[in-house]
Amino acid sequence: MKKLLQSLFVLLFLGSAALAQERTITGTVVSSEDNLPVPGVTVRLKDSKTGTSTGASGTFSLRVPAGSVTLEFTSIGFITQTVTTADNSVSVSLKLDAQTLSDVVVTTALGIKRSAASTSYSNQTVDNKTLTEGKVVNLATGLQSKVAGLQINLVNNGVNPSTRVILRGNRSITGNNQALIVVDGVPVPNSVLSSLNPNDVAEVNVLKGANAASLYGSEGVNGVLIITTKKGSKGRTSVNFSSTTSLESVAYMPKMQDQFGAGYDLDTYVPYENTSWGPAFDGSLKVVGPTLENGDEWILPYSAIPNEKRNFWDTGTTFQNDLSFSGGDDKSSFYFSLQDVKIKGITPKDENRRTSVRFNADRKFGKLTTAINMNYTVANPQMTSSSVYNNLLNIPQNIPITQLQDWRNNQFAAPNGYFSGYFVNPYWEIDNNRRNTRDETVNGNVELRYDFAPWLNATYRLGAFNNNSNYKQYYAKVSYTDAYDRPSANPGSVTDRSDNYRRLNSDLILQGNKTFGDFKLDLLVGNNVRSEYTKFVSQTANALVVPELYNISNRVGEATVASDFIEKRQVALFGEFNANYKDFLYLTLTGRQEWVSVLSKQNRSYFYPAAGLSFVFTKGIPALQNNNLLSFGKIFVSANETANVNLSPYALQTPFNVGGGFPYGNLPGYTVGDRFANPNLQPEFVRAIEAGLQLGFFKDRLNLEAVYGISESEGQILPISTSYATGYSSAYVNAGLVRNKSLELSLRATPVRSSAVEWTVGLNFTHLDNEVVDLYQGLTEIPLGGYANSAYIYAVKGQPYPVLKTTAYQRDPAGRIIVNGTTGYPVRATGLLEQGQTNAPTNLGFNTSVSWKGFTLAGQLDYRTGNVFYNILGNTNDFTGLSFTSAQYGRQPFVVPNSVIETSPGVFEPNTSVKTRDGGFDYWYGQYNNIQENYVTDASFLKLRELSLTYQLPAKWLAGQKVVKRASLGVVGRNLLTWLPKENIFTDPEFNFTDGNAVGISDYIAPPTRIYGFNLNVTF
Repeated sequence: MKKLLQSLFVLLFLGSAALAQERTITGTVVSSEDNLPVPGVTVRLKDSKTGTSTGASGTFSLRVPAGSVTLEFTSIGFITQTVTTADNSVSVSLKLDAQTLSDVVVTTALGIKRSAASTSYSNQTVDNKTLTEGKVVNLATGLQSKVAGLQINLVNNGVNPSTRVILRGNRSITGNNQALIVVDGVPVPNSVLSSLNPNDVAEVNVLKGANAASLYGSEGVNGVLIITTKKGSKGRTSVNFSSTTSLESVAYMPKMQDQFGAGYDLDTYVPYENTSWGPAFDGSLKVVGPTLENGDEWILPYSAIPNEKRNFWDTGTTFQNDLSFSGGDDKSSFYFSLQDVKIKGITPKDENRRTSVRFNADRKFGKLTTAINMNYTVANPQMTSSSVYNNLLNIPQNIPITQLQDWRNNQFAAPNGYFSGYFVNPYWEIDNNRRNTRDETVNGNVELRYDFAPWLNATYRLGAFNNNSNYKQYYAKVSYTDAYDRPSANPGSVTDRSDNYRRLNSDLILQGNKTFGDFKLDLLVGNNVRSEYTKFVSQTANALVVPELYNISNRVGEATVASDFIEKRQVALFGEFNANYKDFLYLTLTGRQEWVSVLSKQNRSYFYPAAGLSFVFTKGIPALQNNNLLSFGKIFVSANETANVNLSPYALQTPFNVGGGFPYGNLPGYTVGDRFANPNLQPEFVRAIEAGLQLGFFKDRLNLEAVYGISESEGQILPISTSYATGYSSAYVNAGLVRNKSLELSLRATPVRSSAVEWTVGLNFTHLDNEVVDLYQGLTEIPLGGYANSAYIYAVKGQPYPVLKTTAYQRDPAGRIIVNGTTGYPVRATGLLEQGQTNAPTNLGFNTSVSWKGFTLAGQLDYRTGNVFYNILGNTNDFTGLSFTSAQYGRQPFVVPNSVIETSPGVFEPNTSVKTRDGGFDYWYGQYNNIQENYVTDASFLKLRELSLTYQLPAKWLAGQKVVKRASLGVVGRNLLTWLPKENIFTDPEFNFTDGNAVGISDYIAPPTRIYGFNLNVTF
């Protein structure tokens, strides 16, 4: 017994000694791509059999010897990583292995997953990390310059901006040219881009041409943005919180003079004048504005106040907070998110608050898989509806406008005491001319998939989109005293309007696949039903009784009312056949038969086919297989024909409209519309061909793609002017041909990839060659929009589309300006002359990212060139005398540069002595301001779109607690730097006054801004 006890004691002692020489290491393994936990990673003590694997939450625990040890982490799809440590906790971030292009899977039409190698058209995927590096609020801005062939323009930069999304240029002259937006397999209106939370998006796959989007029918003719939102994953529920705070400030304003003040000429100061043609500033004290009824006068130094107009704008702020939950098990998953975005704009008191909720879930019940994706967003933009910028540019440089915010208590800021005889105080206008909106959007879908057999399944997807928008717009009633010389009082007005847009989309899809030897065959057939409903109701009181009571019942006279509703429907049958030979040769055939309600019975049914061929020659040619240099090579070609129905519902019937004062007095009456409705209209037909080459080098560390495409849109639906003798002013016809040619080059490379450093670069290049080949029976041009008789956008036969035409100088054959030999004033050319195309034909995007020891530095450049734009701000500044150009000669007569005098018919002599008769108001307003060519400039720009620096906190900093799994901090900037041509002293040429086709005109949009902020991201 004693010996037994002694033996047990020895064993316990030896065991204790052994345990004392071991320790436990715990840790977490995440993916460097998205910082999410990686389950199933093998964690092994190097050169031993001791090991374990990570659980569902990416965590592990392993007994190892005391002291420093080396652990090896391996997992399929990730680069093996070794870590040497003496700590008891470790955090590892695994980098994705270089996946060959043959293995990449992309989301294509109808939400179908396909191998990227099998596609016979160009598409490009933007993942969530790339999309949200700049912490954008609007999904569209996160895509800018990141996809070859995709051009996104901001219509404005306010608190609720709209965007224009174009792929491969314009196809239709008067119809829609914007890309189709598809969210989780369901087509939705483009407006969804402003309501979606970018952080909810897993990826955006851009199908660039009609070939890629042929299954979507006429709506897919302009290409498709397929947006896939996040889904949950099995394992422990993950909670993520992200908060971003951004500041926004004015980047630059038009170049202005600071030498002269209010008046009409150099000899006369006018205290109430808004234009700045008066005497030079001399610092003396002068009365500004009228003498008020109480005898008070506003006396100010007559000198320019530096940066006063720039200081008028506020520093904007954006607070973006996101909270998401995701999880699941072997049969189900869920993703739930909340986002709150509060935006305060640079225009005083402009603000917007957007709140969104998303819930995505799926579950398997044997052979049945169910899924639901729902999103609700409510936005409340509160904005002034006045042109504050135009008002600001009508204020002389010596007025301290920022002192006039309190218009209720400052008598010189009140409407009847403000200095200008033609404008009201912009602060008063901001408070009293407003539009307050509530915009609610619900979109989502329910999907059922049943697997009859491993090779056969059916999917039914029902999607809905509903938008309700209500706004109240008002302008205050105001009366002015007799002491003030201004126009008559404003009676005030208020408008209440309600808009509803509803869209239902139903898809029934049957898919089958079989393998026959070396062939894999896939067949898809389906049915689509799409219906839309639009309604608005509006009522306006045009004169108010009680000031500041904005209710329709508070009115003088009758209210103006309007109501309208529209319904349309589309039904289609479609099919797709895919043949795959040995995973290197792919053939795709598609067809769609479509019926639309907006066309007549004899024209509403049409069929369009598509075909594509893809050859992966690095697999098909034995000599190229397992090549260390060329790891992937593919050529593809496709062709298709698609209909484009650019026609509003009910356009085939000539309506009767309410006629004002018809037949006389206030009696109701109707008059026939003045546009003839052509019942024989057919769709525009777009025929497209594209061919491309994809190459991957060094195990796809370097990827190149080159794509060339041609599309022709024939039978454009055009409004053509007719003789009034017919009883109509215009009629719709099918005529015209627009041809688009596009060249796209994409490069993606990882020059450095190691356990410590990873450096990636990307380059996207696009060149568009667009031409209006033909119009209608000798017609040479069609106006699209702009400022009549001065600057207008046209479709011109034989020219790119669209082009800008303006009033212009008359020039000699050498291009010099012809001036009058007596007055020295330039001679104006007859009619409007072409100035150039307004859609940038050349686009270049560059992005790069460098990761090192937890730090990630990422940047994005955007360059566009080859187009022009017209800026109304320059016109206004020359009218008011605030422009830099109007003071460059000291308001004295001068010789017009590069000018000639016609001494005899066809003979021109350089003008070296004949000066303009006047150098002030008469010349710059009366002559220069009437030649709009002066405000057309090169629209080229180079922008630093995004710049971000993120730091991932080391795991050892988070050791000792079980709440926070990962955390990162970052700083971010957008549009930090902008390069413009020297001649553009006005504004950002990217802005446009419309999201329609008449691009190339910049209106009174708030000044360009730069954005900078910081971000916190925590995962629990």
